[in-house]
Amino acid sequence: MNKQKRNAILFIILYLAAFYGWLWFYADHTWMRIFGASLFPIIGGAVSIYWLFRPIRILSTDHRIFIILLSTGIFLPLLSNLLWLFNLLVNGETGYPDLSFVLWLAGYVFLLLTLIYKLKLLYHSLSMGPFLFNILIFMIAAISISYHYLINPIIELSNEHETLVAVYISYPILDIGIAFLAINIFYMTRYTKEYKAFLYLSLGFLVQIITDTIYIHSLINHQYENGSMIDPLWTLAILLLGYTNFQVEIFSEDIKWISNSYPKHSDNGLLLNLSVIFLAFLVMQSTGWNWNALVLGLVLSIIFIVIRQILMIKQQRELVHDLWYHAYHDKLTGLLNRASYQQDIKNLINFANENQKKFAIMLLDFDRFKNINDTLGHGIGDQLLQECSIRLKESIPINGRVYRVGGDEFIIILQDATENYCKHIAEMILDTFSKALTVSIYQISITPSIGISLYPENGSTSETLLKNADTSMYLAKSKGRNQYEVFSPELNNQMARKMQIENDLSLAITNNELLLHYQPKVHLQSRKIIGTEALLRWKHSTLGVLAPDEFIPLAEETGEIVSIGNWVLYNACKQLKQWQEYGHDDLLMCINVSVRQFQHKDFLNNVKKIIEQTGVNPASIEFEITESIMQNIVDTTRILNELRKMGVQSAIDDFGTGYSSLSVLKDLPIFAIKIDRSFIIDLTEKDIAMVKTIMNIGFNLNLAVIVEGIENEKQLTTLLEISNQDIIGQGYLFSRPVPAVELEKILLRGEI
Repeated sequence: MNKQKRNAILFIILYLAAFYGWLWFYADHTWMRIFGASLFPIIGGAVSIYWLFRPIRILSTDHRIFIILLSTGIFLPLLSNLLWLFNLLVNGETGYPDLSFVLWLAGYVFLLLTLIYKLKLLYHSLSMGPFLFNILIFMIAAISISYHYLINPIIELSNEHETLVAVYISYPILDIGIAFLAINIFYMTRYTKEYKAFLYLSLGFLVQIITDTIYIHSLINHQYENGSMIDPLWTLAILLLGYTNFQVEIFSEDIKWISNSYPKHSDNGLLLNLSVIFLAFLVMQSTGWNWNALVLGLVLSIIFIVIRQILMIKQQRELVHDLWYHAYHDKLTGLLNRASYQQDIKNLINFANENQKKFAIMLLDFDRFKNINDTLGHGIGDQLLQECSIRLKESIPINGRVYRVGGDEFIIILQDATENYCKHIAEMILDTFSKALTVSIYQISITPSIGISLYPENGSTSETLLKNADTSMYLAKSKGRNQYEVFSPELNNQMARKMQIENDLSLAITNNELLLHYQPKVHLQSRKIIGTEALLRWKHSTLGVLAPDEFIPLAEETGEIVSIGNWVLYNACKQLKQWQEYGHDDLLMCINVSVRQFQHKDFLNNVKKIIEQTGVNPASIEFEITESIMQNIVDTTRILNELRKMGVQSAIDDFGTGYSSLSVLKDLPIFAIKIDRSFIIDLTEKDIAMVKTIMNIGFNLNLAVIVEGIENEKQLTTLLEISNQDIIGQGYLFSRPVPAVELEKILLRGEI
């Protein structure tokens, strides 16, 4: 890019040298001088248009319209010179044709429209009323001054060219309009990355206006002739306008966050005030500085009008700032808000689509934030969000943005993002929040879960990108929180399946899709069957048979576990009653009870009701509950005691993997502990030592010991060697979970 700019500057220098050299060399040869004066502007205009259109592929739609208007303003003077050259070559006339004047002037009109269009874009977030009003004030002052000093002399001069009086008069009027607009645009873009581009644009218009002024002055004094030494300056202005677009590739590399950046004000108020004061000065000068009451009143009125306008502009800027800030910023954290995100993502998608760029959004919320509000209060929760916002801003690159879009929900936008880059940023955020935050007198540890989606791989609309990021974040939470997930088609399929399962859960009982399989429990020393565990299955109408690991967690989340648990309890007891009637009086039915079902207010009443309905012996029922119930030991102890009074036995499932406390365990009214399968998979020396320890704990507390997950004879032999006391086991070595009909055949054998 720098090389191209250097070549363009070199071309301009060589071009001007050649143009001036031609005019100097043929100063005394009118036809050749005029030939060069018409040909060189055609070459310069064509090159300028080429420069303007060269990067048009990477430009936004608004900038393309700007380039087309500007190119039209350059093409019309080029066309006027073509007409002049044609007239010279065909008719031999060296004078500038009247139609060429009209075309040249039409080019100025398009240049004026170009600047008005750009200024309109810069004012897009503000009212157009003040914009048009300011132009009107300035133009009135400018036309008044121009009429006195330029237009009137031109009218007097133009007796010999009466048909072109309007054309000559239009030059100063259009130049002043162009000057006003160019200065406004230059001031409004001086703090943006467009600064250099509009510096060259303003410089080009300045050269044009100076050249026009010299031309008019020479015309008034009868000193101008075609092929004059000022002619190359017009083409220099055109080349500078074309050179502007060499800066476009620089400020188009990254999106400008223009949609909600603070609206910069130009200094057009100052220009207006100066123009009015200058007009008053000229009025005084035209009256010979004769002071009287009317003149004094005029001057004082103008002074107070200017002061009043300055105060109004100051108040307006403060008001606009307040309105803008609250419209696009979150009141609590000072971060950008949802409205800001919606505008930014729309602009970013358009920019990325036009420039083949990528970006990513990261949806983030904080795990168990509600617990903070519930335990420490909303005041502490708000302070925590403020601290979290600071850490998030410190964790992202400078061209990223953070938005607070909900209670504890945030969105991060990363430009030019790849999947690996997003993972790196996500890991940085997780690392940042691995350290506790200080809020008031508290040290609070809080972790985020992050979902990531990339444009365009994971969606081409803001809705799709956000939905997919939300899907990813949901999966990150389901995997244990304090994680991140990047969206993928496989992930989408998983979530679609999960959503279908969640939606269909409530109909599983109604549609009679639930069923129970049974796995025998065996006395290891005698290998006799002493009981069976009821294991839930779901025969889904479209997904097939689902294992409980897939749908039980969802049932817990949705609350469906209570009705499903009651269904399991009723049907297991009903089946046990049937087997007892067949002569299996000593058979023990083990039923898993979830924490949520166990803690439900109607749990005990439901158990009593089902025992009464099925007529089963309560002593033949054993509830298996997980160690997580230890977190609420008071209620747990009360419920277990009530079950014991009914005659129902209880066992701790997956013992050794959760919250067990020996000091609590000794006081719980339970009958057995069940050693988790993870301890006997490999049965290394450490595993054997732990299993032996757990068994000794159970035996010393007069509890039955159950080992699950026995899959081969080696495991069985090792368990029998560990202890000579009675051990109960279950696993694939004895039988997989089977339907009731299959288990009846096994029960008839009595042992395995």
